[in-house]
Amino acid sequence: MKNERKFALFVVIMSIFGATVCSAVKAELTFGEITVSPLVPDAQSTITISIPISGGTPSEVRVKVEECNGRTGVCFSDIQNVTMSLVSGSYKTSVTLRHEEATYINCTVLVKINDTWASSPKWKVVTLSEDVNGNTNGNGDDNNGVPGFELVLIVIAIGVCLIVLGRKRGK
Repeated sequence: MKNERKFALFVVIMSIFGATVCSAVKAELTFGEITVSPLVPDAQSTITISIPISGGTPSEVRVKVEECNGRTGVCFSDIQNVTMSLVSGSYKTSVTLRHEEATYINCTVLVKINDTWASSPKWKVVTLSEDVNGNTNGNGDDNNGVPGFELVLIVIAIGVCLIVLGRKRGK
């Protein structure tokens, strides 16, 4: 019984340690903030998207631009997937929006490194300005991924160790 507990504790700790190491290795590629110019573009206008990427040399960088209509809750099916070029330390591209009915866009950056595609942990949501009949102008907003995921794994590992050690000392 005692050996089974030791083995179970060892497996739990090694699993959490392995997950932490894997997520830390994957995090070597660092994505900066996605910027869109102009800040409040019009529907069917041309926008410039840029993002700094460090910590590795990607073989290809692309941006997915999805146009959506917030009033109907529908995103258009023709998502643009545009190649980005390295210019002055940031990857940049220009995209012409296609839909007059779009009220916002979602931008996600994809990076190919070592023949594997990875998505940026952050994406950018940009509200488009409304036409003359509309009553508001939008502004950009971004939705960040969950930072510090490795910290959660470490806290869980410490908690499991404390529980096991507390039970062991109590006997």
